[in-house]
Amino acid sequence: MELSIDCLIIEASRKCNMKCRHCLRGAPQRKTIDNRYIHKLMGMIDYIGSVQIGGGEPTLAMDTLEYIRQCIAYGSVDVGNFCMVTNGKAINVEKLAEFFYDMYCVCSDNELSHIGFSFDPFHIETFNWAQKEKQERNFQRLADKMLYDYCMEKNEGQGDLVRKHSDKTWGYRGLIREGRAVDMGTREAPVYMFEESEYSDTIHFNDTELYLSATGYLIAGCNFSYHSIDTRKDIRIAHIDDIHCAEDLIKAMQAYNERQQTSNQDQESLVA
Repeated sequence: MELSIDCLIIEASRKCNMKCRHCLRGAPQRKTIDNRYIHKLMGMIDYIGSVQIGGGEPTLAMDTLEYIRQCIAYGSVDVGNFCMVTNGKAINVEKLAEFFYDMYCVCSDNELSHIGFSFDPFHIETFNWAQKEKQERNFQRLADKMLYDYCMEKNEGQGDLVRKHSDKTWGYRGLIREGRAVDMGTREAPVYMFEESEYSDTIHFNDTELYLSATGYLIAGCNFSYHSIDTRKDIRIAHIDDIHCAEDLIKAMQAYNERQQTSNQDQESLVA
C-alpha cells in the first residue's frame, strides 16, 4: 500500500537571528533537526504534494536544506513542489540561489514552488533601518540571480519564484496564542484532522499539513509553539523513532484522527 500526503513541513532548525514579538514559536533554541529523522520519514512516503521547509530561520541550516534535497533526488519519494520563507536578514544569496535551482530541478511539478521573504509589518518593525535596506537588497538580488543566472522568472503556475510574503491588512487580531504571542494573540491554535482517501493501491491523507519537528515529533498542522510541540500529547501523532514503516505511519495518523474525533464528540456532549 502506497502513502501519499498533500503537504510535509520540516522544521529544519529552531535557531533564529530575530526576536519578533509576534512569533508563535517562542524563543529560539540551539537545535537543528537530525538528518535521520528526515531520511526515515521521507523513505516511508511515496508522494508529497509540497515540501515546506520551516523553522526558526531555515537559512541558518543550509546543510540540512541540502540534505532534504538529496533525499528527494536520490530517494524513492516523488515531491511535486517546495517552498520556504526566510526573514532575509543574513542570507548567502549565491548559496541560496544554487539550492533553490537544484531543489526546483528535483521536484516534479513546481506549480507552487517558491522562496518567500517576510515583508509583513511584524518582521519589518523588528529590523532597524539598515537591516530593512539589506533585506530589500537580498530579495532583489535573489530574484535577479534566478532570472539572469538561472534563466528562471516564473514557475509553472505563473507565480513569482521569489516572493514577498506580506499582508498589510493583517493585524494583531489574527495572531495565535502561542509562543511570544501567547498574551497578545486572539485565536487558539487550531487542532486539525486528516482527510483520508483510499484508492486501489494508495492511501492519501490531505486537508492539513504533516509537521516534522526538530525534536522528531509528528504533528498535524504547524501553528504551535516549540513548547506545545514538545509537551502536548493531544496534538502529537507519534515520535518518528516509534515509526518503523509506512504501515506504522498510516496507523498512527488514523489513530490520531480517531482520538481527535472522540475528543470532539466528548466536547459536543458537554456543550449539549
